Amino acid sequence: MLTKKQRSQENSVFGVYIREGLYSLAQSRKNHWMEFFNIFNEKDEWDGIDLNKIDVLFTYSVAAHSLKELLVSLQDDNVLKNLRPMQSKIIATTDILAGTKGLVEMDDRCDSVDNKILIPKLIVKDHLEIIHTIELAGMHGNSEQIQKRILNFYETGINWDESKKFLFPHVTPPTPQKSSPYFIGK
Repeated sequence: MLTKKQRSQENSVFGVYIREGLYSLAQSRKNHWMEFFNIFNEKDEWDGIDLNKIDVLFTYSVAAHSLKELLVSLQDDNVLKNLRPMQSKIIATTDILAGTKGLVEMDDRCDSVDNKILIPKLIVKDHLEIIHTIELAGMHGNSEQIQKRILNFYETGINWDESKKFLFPHVTPPTPQKSSPYFIGK
């Protein structure tokens, strides 16, 4: 079992437990952001994997120290870490009083505060692709919800954060992605 300190190390790669016989990989990045990858295996074995060649499914700001059921192994010595720039655009509150959600770009600190506003208010009919593909600002600390999202992608090809339904109630999940889950087992 990983310690809280290990789960909180910046730029570490972790084996991710999805369900019995299904694992994936995640890499911590700056300021508590973590990338989850489109790669799956029946065992938590990842020798020689180059994360620079694997698609990122989504990037969440996480409370990694509380994800002990999700992050089950440290894989720093077994894989090549992702060196690509992290996704810098997020959906965030742009007007607190109005409750407006817009598209912002994080600065180099990868903080969700005081960022450049790209689109002040997202409108479903005009910005559906952004709503489908860009992640929400906010801390994620529930292993089960993250596992459910990854498993849903694995089983259906649909990469969707269910919490977006509360902010954009008329939005339906996107269609399955063209790239299928990358499974290295069997």
